[in-house]
Amino acid sequence: MNDFDKYKYLLGETITLYQFMENDLKLIFAGMLKGNFYKNIEYVRSEYKGLGQVIKALEELDNSDATPYFSKDTYFMLSKLARQRNYYCHQCCMDFAYIPDFENSIEFKDSLGTLMDTNKNIKRIQTQIEIHKNDVLSKFNRV
Repeated sequence: MNDFDKYKYLLGETITLYQFMENDLKLIFAGMLKGNFYKNIEYVRSEYKGLGQVIKALEELDNSDATPYFSKDTYFMLSKLARQRNYYCHQCCMDFAYIPDFENSIEFKDSLGTLMDTNKNIKRIQTQIEIHKNDVLSKFNRV
């Protein structure tokens, strides 16, 4: 596997993990909402199209009482991850795509290194969010 094949694989895996994260946060949000959980899921999925939107809405709901589940720092980190997701979905390849022999360029090598770090971090974070999802759904009697 050459470096560009590795890049494509890691990019695909990273975007997939961001999708899992977004879905888990939507499930957490639906679980925190009052009413029928399954109708809440339909509502959340139709109303909030992006990771950033669902994070902002979840933060507002979570902070609507005196006992938020997630900390302010967690929401800051989640918002940062949403911006990173947008970068990987819309920009990262453009940083090197038009450079002749880009696989040997510093821009590509830097992008690959950053992607490798992001992929490692997002795996860890997604695992934590999945644990939180299960905890929240259990806490709100949704499972």
